[in-house]
Amino acid sequence: MKKVAVMFADGFEEIEAVSVVDILRRAGVEVKMVGLNKKSVKGAHGIEMTAQMVLDDLEVNDFDMIVLPGGLPGAEYLAKSDKLLEVLKEFDKNSKFIAAICAAPWALGEAKVLKDSYTCYPGFKSKVNHEGYTNSTNVVVDKNIITSRGPATAMEFALNLVKVLYGESKFKEIKEGLLF
Repeated sequence: MKKVAVMFADGFEEIEAVSVVDILRRAGVEVKMVGLNKKSVKGAHGIEMTAQMVLDDLEVNDFDMIVLPGGLPGAEYLAKSDKLLEVLKEFDKNSKFIAAICAAPWALGEAKVLKDSYTCYPGFKSKVNHEGYTNSTNVVVDKNIITSRGPATAMEFALNLVKVLYGESKFKEIKEGLLF
């Protein structure tokens, strides 16, 4: 069974975070909701969630992927967390999957783990500060890095995470079950 950590910081984008957790769990992934620095977090639109663990307790070797939802100010907290940036570098060094959506690729830019191409919420291209931005596709998979544009692309993003973890067959099964 694959294991994925989904990061939660105050101000996270609820659609992006919950869609990822839900769709990955439908695919049989063991998903751990990880609070940046506390277990109780509040989304950008006031929805409160309780994480199972905090970042300080995350062991990189225990996970196949880490996912960063966007939203504000959540994405900024992620991008400015020295601890998270070190974790992202460790994931990359071990060729583990790193995924970010909306404003969250900002943290990937800060950690210097982006490859040749990526996407993000259009207004955050300058914050990410990395060549290779594209807005011609909703989800970009470049080696071990998966990025997406924003709330409207959350389900497509999550389905692509299923595809990179389990392949085309599981991707199609979950996609059809969702009527996507």
